[in-house]
Amino acid sequence: MTSYFRSTTPLSEELTDLIPHEIHEYIISFLDHTPTLKSCSLTCRAWLQPSWKHLLAGRTLVVHRENIEDLLEIVKRDLHSLTIIRFVEGLYVEQGGSLRLPFLLSPWIETENQQAFQFDDYLPLLVGFKSVKRLRLGWVRGDTGSPTVLSLQNNFGAGVTSLELNSVILCSPLQFFEILHALPQLTSLMLVGLKLDSGRQDDEEAPGTTLVHTPKPPQLQEFYCNISKEVAEFIFSWILFHGSIPTRTLAVGLFNSSTNSKISRFLSESGSTIETVKIWDAYAATDFDLTPCTKIRTLKMGWIHLSSSSPPGSETFVTDVLRTVTSTCLEEVLVVLQILVSNSPGVESDLDAFDWRGLVSVLQQPRFKNLRKICFSVSSHTVVVNQALMKHIKPMVSSGKLPFTRDAFHVVSWTRAEYGGYW
Repeated sequence: MTSYFRSTTPLSEELTDLIPHEIHEYIISFLDHTPTLKSCSLTCRAWLQPSWKHLLAGRTLVVHRENIEDLLEIVKRDLHSLTIIRFVEGLYVEQGGSLRLPFLLSPWIETENQQAFQFDDYLPLLVGFKSVKRLRLGWVRGDTGSPTVLSLQNNFGAGVTSLELNSVILCSPLQFFEILHALPQLTSLMLVGLKLDSGRQDDEEAPGTTLVHTPKPPQLQEFYCNISKEVAEFIFSWILFHGSIPTRTLAVGLFNSSTNSKISRFLSESGSTIETVKIWDAYAATDFDLTPCTKIRTLKMGWIHLSSSSPPGSETFVTDVLRTVTSTCLEEVLVVLQILVSNSPGVESDLDAFDWRGLVSVLQQPRFKNLRKICFSVSSHTVVVNQALMKHIKPMVSSGKLPFTRDAFHVVSWTRAEYGGYW
């Protein structure tokens, strides 16, 4: 009979010296407890690198005018000794305005008479970030030039696969293309509040003559586009001019027929690979078509505005979009609702105006046979929306007119990501 026991005595130094460092690194790779990883990093020099590597995996370092000088001191130190900057995978560089910075960071930061640091001056100094894969540039106000582009290429071009431009004004579309060209490994691009100055309207009027000299878009697997309708039309015209890209996740805003037509044309070229579609700005469903998305599994729509001042067609937006789905692969639908504040009169009538009958009619179609989850996300009206489901949807489920279980329908509160537009 074999006897198993746990030794309480540490292994002798002679034995531990025989264990290859790769074994230690392999064991550390299974740790997901931050205090334990910090303790491992302080144990010995051999454990330092693997501990930092896993401690910083998935984390983002935020750089702004309040800490840039401290960070540069670490950068200088890294030239002579090992520091954490070699293991940072996510970097968010916030040029920052006096009103924006406290909102993103902390309400106690003093902002009077403070100036944003300039990317052209500081990005060239951010060297040594060998592991950065996710890069986010924020609050640029048309005040960057070639030093910024060169710094992106030299300091981050070899490793960055995900780029976010958040609240960024660029001097021209050419500068936008130069930034993308500086990061040739991109597979994920997020554009939030992007503005391209210098003759944007002229470019829109004659895309065939102006786009011929533009570079091809990156082979993006993820493309998030929360921007104005003018910029969106230009971006999708540019992509369409050069052909399809192998996108698996697409997030867009539906503003009007013109923008929607451009996006639908993009889907006709690239829709066969798309598995997830997120509609961030749900203003109009006219001329939007998901028919080419034959592999779509997840569809998220919001915000859907339900009030007396809602855009025309808000009540039927969800059903209008679902009617264009032809794929039988759809498994999950999320609807983010924006309705009146709590305890205000009219909430129930606004919800009654939602096209519940049309939703039932669409969901009865055989192509939705694999749909497993329909979720409604709201701010502070979960009780009222649950009551609406009990009134309009669940009786149809109980009677067998809808081929779903009662558990398929969910009502949840907004997450932090949904409130900020990142869902």
